[in-house]
Amino acid sequence: MKSVIERRDSLVTVTALVARIAGVTSADVDPSMPFALLGIDSVGTIELAVAVEEAFGIELPQDASVECRDARSLATRIDALLDESRPARASTDPLTAMLADAVLPDDVGPSPVDRPTGLPAHRSTEQTLLITGATGFLGRWLARELLERTDATLFCLVRSGQQHAARRLQDALVDTGVDASRINGRVHALEGDLSQPYLGLPRAEFERLAGMCDAVCHAGAAVNWVLPYSALRQQNVAGTLELLRLAARRGLPFHFVSSLSVCYSTTAPRFVDEGFDPLSHLAGVHLGYAQTKVVAEALVQEAGRRGLPVTISRPSFISGHSETGEFNPDDILARVVAGCVRMRTAPDLDWVLDCTPVDVVARQILDLANQPGVFHLRHPAARHWRECVLWLRLYGYDVSLVPYHAWLRQLDRETCPGGDPSHPLRPLRSFFLSHVADSSALTLPEVMLGTRGASHNVASTTHTSVKYPPLDASLLQRYCDAFVASGHLPAPPSRGRPTRSSAGSPLDCEFFSRALGKRVTSVEPRGTLSDHSIIGELTAWQSGRPTGLFVYEVWLDDEERPRELIVKIKAADRDSIAVGEALARLCDAEIGDAYARSAHRVGLTASHLRELAIYQQRDRRFADHAPAMFGTVADESNGTWTLVMERIQDAVVRDSVERVDDWMPSRIEGALSGLAALHAIWFQRDRELLSAPWIGHVSTAADVADMSDLWRALASHATPRFSAWADPQIGTIQRHLIDGIERWRPVADELPRTLIHNDFNPRNICLRRDTLKLVAYDWELATLGLPQHDLAELLCFVLPPTASDADIDAWIEAYRLMLERECGVSIDAGDWERGFRASLYDLMINRLPMYALVHRIRPQPFLPRIVRTWRRIYERRAFDSRG
Repeated sequence: MKSVIERRDSLVTVTALVARIAGVTSADVDPSMPFALLGIDSVGTIELAVAVEEAFGIELPQDASVECRDARSLATRIDALLDESRPARASTDPLTAMLADAVLPDDVGPSPVDRPTGLPAHRSTEQTLLITGATGFLGRWLARELLERTDATLFCLVRSGQQHAARRLQDALVDTGVDASRINGRVHALEGDLSQPYLGLPRAEFERLAGMCDAVCHAGAAVNWVLPYSALRQQNVAGTLELLRLAARRGLPFHFVSSLSVCYSTTAPRFVDEGFDPLSHLAGVHLGYAQTKVVAEALVQEAGRRGLPVTISRPSFISGHSETGEFNPDDILARVVAGCVRMRTAPDLDWVLDCTPVDVVARQILDLANQPGVFHLRHPAARHWRECVLWLRLYGYDVSLVPYHAWLRQLDRETCPGGDPSHPLRPLRSFFLSHVADSSALTLPEVMLGTRGASHNVASTTHTSVKYPPLDASLLQRYCDAFVASGHLPAPPSRGRPTRSSAGSPLDCEFFSRALGKRVTSVEPRGTLSDHSIIGELTAWQSGRPTGLFVYEVWLDDEERPRELIVKIKAADRDSIAVGEALARLCDAEIGDAYARSAHRVGLTASHLRELAIYQQRDRRFADHAPAMFGTVADESNGTWTLVMERIQDAVVRDSVERVDDWMPSRIEGALSGLAALHAIWFQRDRELLSAPWIGHVSTAADVADMSDLWRALASHATPRFSAWADPQIGTIQRHLIDGIERWRPVADELPRTLIHNDFNPRNICLRRDTLKLVAYDWELATLGLPQHDLAELLCFVLPPTASDADIDAWIEAYRLMLERECGVSIDAGDWERGFRASLYDLMINRLPMYALVHRIRPQPFLPRIVRTWRRIYERRAFDSRG
């Protein structure tokens, strides 16, 4: 056994560690004083555990955080571990214990007295509210909203700590921008503790509070992704029960802030809506924090059934402020981002990043204040985790996606006991490395964030008028700027980010007068149409200018009615190329290197000039099959190139890339008829096109062969997906086509060529409703090439994978005849078929694998079907040694 002196040394060491975490001297620490009274919260408890493990060379079990609430008990536990004589303890089955906690005592229910009206949603008669969590990240913004929008008096339960409760509360509210003078008289701090009976208040104070309050807003909780249910139970479950007892005294309306994590159970159905009962699926909830919210919700719901007016909000991840970027440095999102930047790697997880800015969540809660029920507070346009990682790379951090378990091994090495305690993910080590109880194959993050969690369709309904800021690159920049300014992240080593926001300022009358050649008296921006393309979005951000598609209402001096116009503002080709390279490097270093070597040959060179020049041509056939163009402006001085065109209102099959059934034969015929007219304009005018300054690089067979390293890297990346979607042999087909480039690609240089759209699919075309006349737009990728290329691409998009040989052959031949008529020349059927095959092959080594890169970052739902259709068309056009 260890000597008394040795045991006293353990207590001295623990006391010193506790003092360091609490920010006091060892003399100020009473070994029997609870950690909570020293101001050590859940995050501080994790930091203390890390410090203990490093000081004593042991690994603390998770239940040590439950049993050891002061320095003396923790030292005793350490001694037991060091003696290797940890006593066995009888334990109750955790699920049984949680279900027992979920039973609301019979004496908790509203009294039959006049009840208050509830939490105020706007400035009205004065009310008195009890709020928990007001010094926390969400709670302080909720308190601010109440101070800004109502006349309510706020009583805020604040846990004691090294700072006086009132001072802590004032500092928290001042951090949100609340004037300190407005706090006095309207905000009162109650020093208490959710984990204690009567909320840590004297019994008389508890009863007085119940008698004077008009509503309860319970936003306080121990938010922790590591500790088990037993460690969080007192604060999150027992605290909720105590508040329900208080509310039941007079039937006070009760607003409970829960978490969307209650929905992510491995036993839950795939579709989960706001009527979902998480308690019935508690066995599949594996996160201690989420378990406490499930149990607490059950208590609140039962109180509601007994007559207490209750509202439950389930926020998703809560991110920083939408305008200031202010954030919670201990939040899991902030720690994960900082950890990935430090590690220079990010886990390749199928994680839908559903996060809502804290100020938006606060406004939502207040709007829902008097609507009983359960509400999911989700962002309506969540983004994928991989998109976030791509944004980080463009911001300037050298972060790469790596397989999840490879990332876990790296995390294990970097955060192990004895490693750097400042690692942002050290406190979350056990969360990432722990496996769920009912499946040794899945870790907690895969359940909560990835494989299983992402499989749930968690539905929500719009219940408020609160506007959500888009989860776009501009918002991420705001967050990252705040991270860097606070020291949470180091400054990026490369200056990949723009110097100013891509939001830009609205275009004015002077601009439209210049573009239209007429006096414009008024303009009104009506929104954007640029949210469908991640490449376009990130190129806009990369340029630091308002690029994309914008809708404007424009009043001309000589017209009585306004025109609704589309303004397309283009970025420089270098910005598009930079985004493409960042995407390639994020997915695979080999692809990134090959892309960089051939960046000038991937079709983006001069793209900012090309579309303006194409729209300026005067050929009637182009005007018949393109949006009406009202003007173009090229401003080299500030690097913007702009087109002003009609907003097409009478269209069918617009944005129909995922609706193949919309493409009935008459519509395919209409698209091909218009395409033939467009191809006829520049048919066999190679010399003129090659001399045009806007054409950019036109690839030859030699170029394509020289880029084989890129095609092979793309194929290696795409093959697993393509094989699963279409044919296990598709990887062999890709390699065969790449190996045979020198045999089949020369055809594309030898046969008649024209200006092709080179992105001819339902994302960039539509038909006039009455005439079924083609309208083609987005010409930035246009180049000199075989007309069959546009034909092959369209057929892959508009034909189903079950298309018959007869139908495929008929469309290929029909288009040959259409082009013959438009051009007034004879096109040899054999040459036409050879050109079609070469075009089809090119799609598989170039375009479709490029789509697979984008799909990796933002899923492209249409892509599996397109690959299957390509494989169907290829069946009778397989490449052989004769080309």
